Amino acid sequence: MAKLSELVEKIDTEVKEGNRHRALLMLDKLLEKVPDNKQLLSRKAKFQKEYGFEKRIIALEEKYGIVSE
Repeated sequence: MAKLSELVEKIDTEVKEGNRHRALLMLDKLLEKVPDNKQLLSRKAKFQKEYGFEKRIIALEEKYGIVSE
């Protein structure tokens, strides 16, 4: 099994690439193996909040016909 730090790096890379949904799925799988890890839980909360903002922005762009680059 990979080290926890390596898995966290992969998750951070996904977030940097804009794949917050995938990163959240990866975090959920990791939390199944390491439950109650405060650092992972705080990352998950942060990424969920960012993903929520991202979805809201996309919905508003679609509603008002604005295309983001």
